[in-house]
Amino acid sequence: MRWIATLRFLSLALCLLLLAPPACPQIPVPLGRCGPRATDPADWPRNPSLDQPASQNPAQQPAGQNTAQLRRDAKELADLSASVTADIDQVNHGVLPKDVIEKLKRIEKLSKRLRNQLVR
Repeated sequence: MRWIATLRFLSLALCLLLLAPPACPQIPVPLGRCGPRATDPADWPRNPSLDQPASQNPAQQPAGQNTAQLRRDAKELADLSASVTADIDQVNHGVLPKDVIEKLKRIEKLSKRLRNQLVR
């Protein structure tokens, strides 16, 4: 009986010895996020669009006429939003004004346009 336990132990040890080397790491030193890092930052690849100053990037600063359009849209959005509150009060009394749906659609379009123009 004792020799069966010894045989099991030896077979387990042999399996561990045979299977352990493939489980060892292939690369002894951990790498950076995308491979080994360059020691000199001048060797790193550059993004030319980031080298431009902010004043030269037209997507970040809206033109004068674009700013005026944004202001008009924002004013219209504020006016429509203010008028919808009165319409909602009428809905609470059981009366649905017929232009509420069109106002809400217009508010949605204006807000999307403003958001898209400001994000660009």
